[in-house]
Amino acid sequence: MTEDESKKIRVELDHEQKVLRLGCWFYDLKGVLIAEATDEDKEKYHCGKFMTYPIVDDDWEVREDDCIKDGIADLVVGKKGETVPLSKLQDVLDLNAEERSGDYSDILVDVERHGISVSNRMQDNPQEELPETIFLEIYRIRNTDTFSIYSYEDGYYIPRRDCHVGKDGKLYQGTKENENENSQYRQIVYQIAEDVNCISWFFNKKNLRVRCLRARYHDESQNDDLSIPDDWHIAIKTLEDDINSEIAQMREEYADDYFHGKRPIV
Repeated sequence: MTEDESKKIRVELDHEQKVLRLGCWFYDLKGVLIAEATDEDKEKYHCGKFMTYPIVDDDWEVREDDCIKDGIADLVVGKKGETVPLSKLQDVLDLNAEERSGDYSDILVDVERHGISVSNRMQDNPQEELPETIFLEIYRIRNTDTFSIYSYEDGYYIPRRDCHVGKDGKLYQGTKENENENSQYRQIVYQIAEDVNCISWFFNKKNLRVRCLRARYHDESQNDDLSIPDDWHIAIKTLEDDINSEIAQMREEYADDYFHGKRPIV
């Protein structure tokens, strides 16, 4: 520990080889810098008298990202050499789906590059892999043509997305139209198919597919019918087939690249 009382700054080193998430990417945590908070810091981070900043990577950069305002404990993914379940990365995968900082596989590769393995095993039964059918629950928002789509917790994780039906009848990310409405990259079918394709490559699971169901209400039993209702928009009713067709098309179109860049089985 070093300390400079005149500047009210203290540096505490971390020797546990922790890996920290900042935004959509991962960093080696070297330590923290604790400094007396300025009025600007207190307004930005809602902190008290002192503010703690992470020091990361070999260049020992002090980071001031907005995400540290609630502290850095929840941003620690694990330690080098550990294995974490895919579900551990839900927050960063959701953020990446919103910000499009990279592909789903870029997130997995980045955390692996920092020495943490990502597991596709069941949390309650490590001997069993996650099922190859990815169940997506769809919730209709206030009887409109806007929807929330999220995956089952005990399967391969697909980031949660809110979406709406555009003027062309296709599903787009977000609940409102904007000037980039017709962009392929904002189409939900493309986004989810791309996520599944990235998961397929990373975990060597080429038979992954999705199944779409209506979200279960709290008062419903396990025996209730969760089929997509007939009065929902056709884009939702055909979503399952559309995504699986897009997945198949991606694999066929980029078959050589997919197998050439395929990760070794571990």
